[in-house]
Formats: sequence, C-alpha cells, structure tokens
Amino acid sequence: MSATTACVRGTFLLGLAIGIIGCSRPTPLAPTPPLEVVISQPHPSGTPPEKIADWDTYTGTIESKDSVKVRSRVRGHIKSINFTEGDEISAGTELFQIDSDPFQADLKQAQGQLATWEAKLKLSEEKIAFYKPLADKGSVSKEELLKVLSDKGEAIGSIDAAKGKILESELNIGYCKITSPIAGRVGEALLSKGDLVNASGADSLLTTVVAVDPIYVTFNVNERAYQGYLKLLREKDKKTPAEAKGVKLKIPVELAVAGEDNFPYTGYVDFVDNRVDPATSSIKVRAKFDNPKGPDGRRALTVGLFARIRVTLADPTPAILVADRAILTDQSIKYVLVVNKEKNNVVERVDIKASDRLQEDGRRAVESGLKGDEWVIVEGVNRARPGVTVNPTEGKMPRRPVGSK
Repeated sequence: MSATTACVRGTFLLGLAIGIIGCSRPTPLAPTPPLEVVISQPHPSGTPPEKIADWDTYTGTIESKDSVKVRSRVRGHIKSINFTEGDEISAGTELFQIDSDPFQADLKQAQGQLATWEAKLKLSEEKIAFYKPLADKGSVSKEELLKVLSDKGEAIGSIDAAKGKILESELNIGYCKITSPIAGRVGEALLSKGDLVNASGADSLLTTVVAVDPIYVTFNVNERAYQGYLKLLREKDKKTPAEAKGVKLKIPVELAVAGEDNFPYTGYVDFVDNRVDPATSSIKVRAKFDNPKGPDGRRALTVGLFARIRVTLADPTPAILVADRAILTDQSIKYVLVVNKEKNNVVERVDIKASDRLQEDGRRAVESGLKGDEWVIVEGVNRARPGVTVNPTEGKMPRRPVGSK
C-alpha cells in the first residue's frame, strides 16, 4: 500500500469516528429537587393574638437607702464582739462592748466630788445664816460675810461641774455598748477583741450595717422618656375612678440581675430628682423593691449588684411577632420571604415595617405588611429567592430561651 493510499484511508476512518460521536445524544441531567425550607405562621388562624408591652430598659445599681458606718464614740479597748459577720440583725442589736472600767472610775470620782461640794454648800449656808445677823450688828466684818457668800457660790458652781462630769461618765459608759441603729445586714468586723479603738479618725470605724428590705435601684432616664412617663401618669389619672382621685399614682418597674431569666422582681418609682442634668439631658430616678427572704432564709437582692430595670410604657397590645432571623434587609427596607401554597409553594417577597425593639425571645413585632396568617420562611431563608418553588415543612416560630444571649 502506497503512502498516499494509507493517508486517505486514515483520514476517512477519522471522519467516520467523528461522525459517529457527533450523532450520539448526551445523557440528560437529573432535575434539581426543590429547596427544603421550614415555614411558620406568626399568628395562626383560630388562635388568640399575643400581646406585648412597650418598655424601656435601663442599667442601675442596687442600693440601700439606709447604710450606717458603725463607729466608736469613746476611746478604749474592745472587750467583746457580739455578732457574726454577714448576719442579718434587728435595730438595737449589740455589736461591740468597749471596756467601761475607766469610765466607771470617772463616775465614782465625779460622784465623790459632788458629795464633797454638796457638804461645802451646806456648811456655807449655815455660816451665812450665822454671820448675817452678826454682820448687821457689826459684830462680824463684811469681809467675813462676803467670804462665806463666795464659798457658797463656789460650792454651787462645783456641784454643777460634778453633775456634768457624772453625766459625761454615764454617757461614756453607755457608749461602751455599741448597738446597730438600723435593721439590716452587718458587715465585717474591722477590729478584733482587745484592740484599742479611738473616738475619732479612721480607726474609729468598727463595721457597717446596710438595710436590706426594701431595696432601691437608682438609674438615669433621658428627657424624652421622662416626658413619656409623665404623659402615661396623666393618662392613668384620667382613667382613675372619682372615688380613687387623690391617690398618688405609681410607675411600675421590673428588675433583673445577671443570670436571671425575665424580670422576676416588681416595684415602683418612688423618687424622681428635682432637675434634669443639662450635661446629659437625663434625670435621676429611684425605684423601690421589696426584698423578702427566700426558702433558705437569704435575700434575693444584694446591695452593690448591677441590675437591669424595665419600665413599661403602656398596657400590652396585640402584635404579630416574627423571628428576627427571618427578617431580611434590602438597603433600608425590611422584608420577609413567604411561601404561597396556592401557587405551588412559590416564594414571594413581602415588605414590612418592623419594630426597632427586639423581644427577649428573639422575635420582633411587625407593625405593618403582614396579617399574621402568612407562611413565613424561618429556616433556609438565606438560600431562598423570590419566584422559586420550594419544599416547605411547617414548624413553630423559633424562639430563643429568655435570658440567653
């Protein structure tokens, strides 16, 4: 076979192979299954609407209205300490006993001086009664009479001084017994038995006592919110029955400390400062809370803890609540993706107006745009797109546990 014939045959076979390959049909791809999503209704038909309250939250510090620094009013050695640190005590409880022996000695000395000067007074009065008639007759000089009168004045003055010294000694003896002027929780004993305590200065402080029931929280409220609270009170006053007029209306507040779910403690505003701070445009507000003992005998709220305060602005109203993670943003527009079951589970976009306030369970109120019975995509929302068909699974509106971050 010549080289030319071999070349022609090779070209023919190559063309035939290409023709055969070109005539074969490609294997069709399997259809992509619809995206699986979870859908939920914010307000299913036939169920009562949920109600939420509008509120403001503040951070404050738990304080005691009454806090006493227990100091010694006399100088002396501590004879005994009569309390257990950290215990809750009643008013008048004896805390310390100072050695009173030096003051007992001062008392006896003053009493002795009083007796001495009372005797001298009696003697001078007898001398005056004896000398005066003689002085009138000239038998006794006026100088002698004046001397007796002077002795009487000295005795009267010294008696008053002795009585004052007795009173001072009795007071000092009383001050040796140091008691708590208020009921509350007693702190650490800053000195020990046998220590010398002074009547003034830093080393006169023995311990502290803070009142624990009721308890107070102080926080700052901005000017706008303060005006809103006043408006709320005025509206409540209009609704107050005539027979209840004149009763002071109170703004209710709720309190929670770190690690607590929800706001378990309720109280009311009992004090508002008399001026707005121009530097911060805020006003100081104080709320009062009962602090009862628990089953273990301990108080729930402790002075010094940081607290969250929630002030309710109005009565609870019905609301449509959607999980915050289901709400998307297109520039400044908020929207949700819903599944239209009547159109073969097609995804549709619905623009909404959502509240700026996020509920503690992770849901947000929708103020307009939804009726509540729409099937909102709550899982898979980031993969869904308007116009596509999805495979939905019905579920409950997601919530996070209250108190979690």
